Amino acid sequence: MDPFLSWQSTLTRLISSQPDFLSVEMLPTHQGSAQWQIVQRFTHAVALDRWMANAQRQALMAELMTLKAPDGAAVREEIAPDYHALGGVTEVITTVVEPGREPEFLVWTEAIQAAQARFPGYLGSFVQAPVAGEAPHWATLVRFATPAQLDAWLGSGERRGLLDRADPTMSRWSSRRLAGGFGSWFEPDAAGTSPPAWKQTAVVLLVLFPVVILEMRFLSPYLAGLPTTVGTFIGNALSVCLVSWPLAGLAGAAMTWWLKPPAAHRWRNEIGGAAVMIALYAAEIGILSLLF
Repeated sequence: MDPFLSWQSTLTRLISSQPDFLSVEMLPTHQGSAQWQIVQRFTHAVALDRWMANAQRQALMAELMTLKAPDGAAVREEIAPDYHALGGVTEVITTVVEPGREPEFLVWTEAIQAAQARFPGYLGSFVQAPVAGEAPHWATLVRFATPAQLDAWLGSGERRGLLDRADPTMSRWSSRRLAGGFGSWFEPDAAGTSPPAWKQTAVVLLVLFPVVILEMRFLSPYLAGLPTTVGTFIGNALSVCLVSWPLAGLAGAAMTWWLKPPAAHRWRNEIGGAAVMIALYAAEIGILSLLF
């Protein structure tokens, strides 16, 4: 077995046995690259710190240094938030690179990533190489905390300078923006910041659960004679429509004080809001249990 593949297997076995472990991803930085990126996720910072101090892990990292090519890039470790769990806004940039000019494109990509990382609100980026037969373009996801901070980067002189220096014959690109979480169901605050995705999910669960239970109790008997797929589709369509309008909007408005707490009372609102949500979940379960 390739020594690096053996090393990956050992790391996966070790990290998977750690308390509060979530996931580990090992990916080449681009198709055919000898450089790899390893993303390790834990449920909280204390668990990550414990893993970083693990003696077996440190021994594995020392072994990794012996596998590195003499002229290869340095091994770098960086602790970052889990970007998937944060509210934010993402710009998706698709680029078609002229065949044979991929090395030039990657050098330019590294320069622009280094520049955007210095801007306030930067949450990270992800570059996906073309997938043969499926996606013939490079996809770059750039994530910032707020639309205003993303716009500041996109309209900056530094970015314009990097774009101007890029050879126009090297590639063609286009971009579009993705809103975080559940989009327009939860309006951003005055600064353009949307509620964290986990809070949006919690509110959606609050309104979706009773809809599903009521459908099971009162609608399902009328759908029993239909094919399972048809009956399920009707129930899901009704649930989505009711959650989209008006339930998610009403619940979001009622919980604004928790979804977007003011800085002056942030922790009081965070704790109070979490307690209210738990109480509401319990009340829903208790009341709706009476229907069965």
